[in-house]
Parts: sequence; structure tokens; C-alpha cells
Amino acid sequence: MVQSLTVTSRRRFRNLAITFVMVLAFGWVSMLYANSLRQHEFLDGWVLAAGMIVLACFNIRKKLPMLALGKASTWTQIHIYLGFFTVFIFLFHTDSQMPVGALNWALWVMFVIVALSGIIGLYLSHSIPPSLERGGERIFLERIPGFRAQLAREVEDLAIRSVVDEASLTISHFYTDRLHRFMRRDRNWFDHLRGSPRQLSRLQQDIDNLKRYLDTSGVDILRKIEERVVAKDNLDFHYANLMALRLWLFVHIPATYSLIILACVHVATVYAFSSGAP
Repeated sequence: MVQSLTVTSRRRFRNLAITFVMVLAFGWVSMLYANSLRQHEFLDGWVLAAGMIVLACFNIRKKLPMLALGKASTWTQIHIYLGFFTVFIFLFHTDSQMPVGALNWALWVMFVIVALSGIIGLYLSHSIPPSLERGGERIFLERIPGFRAQLAREVEDLAIRSVVDEASLTISHFYTDRLHRFMRRDRNWFDHLRGSPRQLSRLQQDIDNLKRYLDTSGVDILRKIEERVVAKDNLDFHYANLMALRLWLFVHIPATYSLIILACVHVATVYAFSSGAP
């Protein structure tokens, strides 16, 4: 494990160093370009456009795993650090100033959305998988609703059984007041994304407090209910994190293609209203 972390750290340091050198080299070339009385925006713009196209190709590579287009891990590393590089090129291209005009504003906003969603996705992709491994057995997202419905039925059956076995409504009232809504759908998204057990701890505390009012049979039923409550909370934990991994792509990918379309319009507009000479 330590050796694996060391290899990862070395690779990250190497890739960051390469990206930093590329940024410095491009800044120097851009300065020379400007000093030769040329408009550096043309150079910056075409390099930025090329970078965005390569970044968009990452999604195409994921959809065509059967083709010999290189390792997915290599593409991932290129995507990450080329993404950082394009952010710096974007700052060069805009001179770190706010845009002017509707089209430029649309381009600026869309680029920021793509960049921020990419950074958020990078964080989620590195933080969520290890937390899911610590959360126990791996669960597929599509199977979670079925497991949740099964647990809800079992808890409801146990609550009904408590009325018959104990001739008491204590557990059934607790089920109606506290557990019915909890068991029926996913809960506590933000707590699960933060890794906070606060809501589950409160529920378990309520269950412990209820045990003092029950006989041995009732305590046994409540213990079985608690096991299913914990299992359902674990399902919610997996569901929240797996959905987070999936949802950020619904922002990042459409925004990327929208950005490319806007960039094409921008290029056509620039050359239509310029002499065409960079």
C-alpha cells in the first residue's frame, strides 16, 4: 500500500512538473509572438481549441474501449493535466479579464462551468471510491432500489409482528413516526457525502431508548429492525456517493460539447470580422 502511494505521488509530482514547464514554455512563446507585433490571441486561441478537442476525445475513448487507442489510465492522466494546462491558456487568451459581448460571456461562463465541474469530478473520483470500499460490500447502483424495497418490507412486517407478539403498539408507533419515511426512499444525501453518521446515530439512540419499554420479545424484534435500519443507511451511503459520481458527468460532458460549439462560432466570428492575419 505504501509503495503504491509512493508510485502515485511520484507520478503526480512528475505530471505537475511537466504541466508547469509547459505553461512556462507557452508563456514564453506567447510573449515572443506578441513582441513580433502579432496578436497573441490567435496563437492562444488555436492552442486552447486544440486542447479542448483533445479533452473532449477522452469521452469518445471511454465509449470505444474495444479500439487500441491506448490505456484508459494514460488517457485519464492526459485529461487531468491537459485540463489544468488549458485553464492557464484560457487565462492567457483572455488576459485574465472579464469578457465583453454576449458571445464572449457565453464562452467564458461555459468554460468556467467545464473547468469547475472537472475539478469537482476529479475530487469525487479520488475521494469516493476509497470511502465506498470502507463502507463494506460493493453494491451496484441499479440494484439499490430493490434492496431498499426489500428492507422496507421486512421492517414493516416486523412492526406488524410486534403488535401480535407483544399485544403492544410501542414498536408500531415508532415505525409509523420515525421509520416509515426513512425506509421508503434514500435519505441524508449531504451527510453521506460528508461521511457523517449523525442521522444514523440519532436513530439508533432513539431505538436504544425504546428498548427500556419493551419485554424480551420486543427487544429482539427491535434488534432485528435496527439491523435493517443500519443496512438501509449503508444503502443510502452507497446511493448518494455513486449518484454523485454519475451526476457530475451530466454537467461536465454536455457543457464540454456546448463549449466546443460556442468556440467554433467564436472562431468563425473572429475571422469574419478581422483581416485574417494573426
